[in-house]
Amino acid sequence: MSVYRNSVLAFIQVLDSQSKLIPTQDWNELHQLSNQLPEDNEEISEILENWLQRESRSQLLEDYKQYLKSLTAKFPIDVDTNIGIANSKSQTPANQPSESSKELIENAIKRNSLLSDDKKPQPKP
Repeated sequence: MSVYRNSVLAFIQVLDSQSKLIPTQDWNELHQLSNQLPEDNEEISEILENWLQRESRSQLLEDYKQYLKSLTAKFPIDVDTNIGIANSKSQTPANQPSESSKELIENAIKRNSLLSDDKKPQPKP
């Protein structure tokens, strides 16, 4: 795994575990951000880290750093080989593309957002 992919996964863990700490205004911003994400993992990583820099998001940034540290320890980056951790195979079936970092972020935002349809109050029949 690349350091940028680890960064994306750490950000997703923050969204999954801390979604209740993110105010509606920040969710709006994340939705807009997800619609503008490039395909490049390095650029996505930079955008996400910049988003976390606001002082009001300091707790999210600290959690992100902890998750990133944990992921990096769990999945060290080996630049000499191109195989999975412990010689593991991809979980994605052979003839199907794996989700891009952009898709992973978009799905995490949709899944955790207070604005998502499944978390909106349902009208009474």
